[in-house]
Amino acid sequence: MDREEFDRLTAIAESMHAPSNYKVEISDGTLVMMTGPSGIHEFIVRRLRMRIEQGIAGRPEWAGMAVHGGIDVLDDTNLIRRNPDVCVFPEDDLITIENHIPAADLRLVVEVVSRSNPENDWEAKLRDYPRMRIPVYLIVDPRQGTIVVNSEPKSGRYTARAAYAFGEDVPLPGFGFAVTTADFPTY
Repeated sequence: MDREEFDRLTAIAESMHAPSNYKVEISDGTLVMMTGPSGIHEFIVRRLRMRIEQGIAGRPEWAGMAVHGGIDVLDDTNLIRRNPDVCVFPEDDLITIENHIPAADLRLVVEVVSRSNPENDWEAKLRDYPRMRIPVYLIVDPRQGTIVVNSEPKSGRYTARAAYAFGEDVPLPGFGFAVTTADFPTY
């Protein structure tokens, strides 16, 4: 896909009047439209956001960082636009009139796998996020009760992978703490 096609798809995505519980992303020259998440999905997203916020609170190295979800992330080099469930990035990135933040600023993304389209998180985003050079990508799968931590992107792939089961504490590479998953429900 070239820049002209990406800009055309971006214009289409931005002009769509999709219901508020839908997300629109761009990957590999395709618009990807996703339906609103389930309650279990949102429960896990909320818990992860809270726990990551608690983990970085009071740590000088994480001062000025936001833990947020629902904002588009743009990789202008690889022409990819995604909308992670949770991401960590400099809070100042939100001071913009744009409807996206730069992928280069992200420190971590989390996707909670949906029941309707698990391939998007396990395949397409596992392909896109290391290309976007996002240091850590957590795949939380309530269907299986697992969490996979992907890290160390190199040459468009993650070179490190660690798997955990719901109930285990999950260390976040480079963050200096782990998040508890003891209360995560499954689908």
